[in-house]
Amino acid sequence: MSFTIGCDPELLCRRDGLYVPAHNYFKSNSSFGLDGCESIAECRPGYSESPIDLTAKLKTIIEYGHDKAPDLEFHAGHYVDDHPIGGHLHFSVQPEPDIVDALDTVLFSFSNCIDDKQQRQRRERSGYGKRKSTRRKPYDFEYRTPGSWLLSPSTILVTFTLTKLAILGVTEDQVNFEEAKGRQRSSTFLKNLIFSKFCAS
Repeated sequence: MSFTIGCDPELLCRRDGLYVPAHNYFKSNSSFGLDGCESIAECRPGYSESPIDLTAKLKTIIEYGHDKAPDLEFHAGHYVDDHPIGGHLHFSVQPEPDIVDALDTVLFSFSNCIDDKQQRQRRERSGYGKRKSTRRKPYDFEYRTPGSWLLSPSTILVTFTLTKLAILGVTEDQVNFEEAKGRQRSSTFLKNLIFSKFCAS
């Protein structure tokens, strides 16, 4: 099964350690642009079937942001300086319940491994980041649960790879990821998931 992945992850801007609105530096219609309220920067790499290709596109966009405003620091996560930060993902597949459940299980497990859980809880209390949060779009659907995973090139690539594995696991192998995880620790579950998928290939 082929499908595209897209995204519009956000970054909070600081100058000299203090929050500054992104609209002071960037335009809304740029690939390194603004979110809806224009206080947070947003990266828009387009779409690709390849996690590696999409990671490379994001790297280029972030480098452009640094070049355009070299005095700024960019921060990812879930909740920084009283601002919720999102890492929405876009998919050209129908938001079937089993696909959304798979994304919840796999990406929440990854979040457990890398994210600041207090930030995640604060974002959820602000009304964002609830599990199973989706929105229908012309390309099919936007998955809105994750915080911003723009922590490093590695976390970007792993995020895209896990989303692809989750969707393919449901559509091609009929995997129930919630059942597969069971009571395993998140790190153990992800290690077993990746090992079994690539060894099976």
